[in-house]
Amino acid sequence: MGSTRKRPRWSPVALIVMSSALTILSPAKGTTCGYHDDVSLARGVLNWVYPDALHVVGAISTAVAERRFSAGRSARGGPALLVGYHGIVQALDKYARQLGMSSGETPRPVFSLLLIEPMLWTRFLSDGSKVRTKVHVTGPEAEDLVVISGEEVIRAIADNTLTVSEAYRLGLIRLYGTKEQVASFLTLHGQIERRPTTPLNEAMGLEVSGVRVHR
Repeated sequence: MGSTRKRPRWSPVALIVMSSALTILSPAKGTTCGYHDDVSLARGVLNWVYPDALHVVGAISTAVAERRFSAGRSARGGPALLVGYHGIVQALDKYARQLGMSSGETPRPVFSLLLIEPMLWTRFLSDGSKVRTKVHVTGPEAEDLVVISGEEVIRAIADNTLTVSEAYRLGLIRLYGTKEQVASFLTLHGQIERRPTTPLNEAMGLEVSGVRVHR
């Protein structure tokens, strides 16, 4: 089941540890992320700052076992990692274009997405009628909704073979922010999913009637 969490209040100790982890992962040191470096420390800190965030890993493993999608390229190692990085950037941009196709009934939220395997942060910003991405940022801004998921989940969403509503229900996406932010995020995706031209809806004959916020 999906998770909705209030934005965490960081203690001084947590801030120090998180700051250290982000320093390790800072783009100022180059293209540092799970495609190039060990991110074990940052992933451990993540689960402290965002409780139960690592449950996404188990949910993804279950989905792979159920053949909802294949294991990610990052699990293969070697030269595939670089190819995987460019591929996931393309998937993130494709997902942003999907968000830009929403009807406008619900304001597009500003949010930061973390891909948990490589610990890659991306911010999604509304720029007029478009949504643009800032890939490889050091982390979320203070007031951002935080979305935690995995590479293959985002690829499937970008390819219209999985909806955000379904991913949230299965625990493949976890959301951390205010109740209003979460509701806006899910409502926006509900509008996108209700479009009659969505390939997943056409293939499965689904009609998405609404979304719920789990607490």
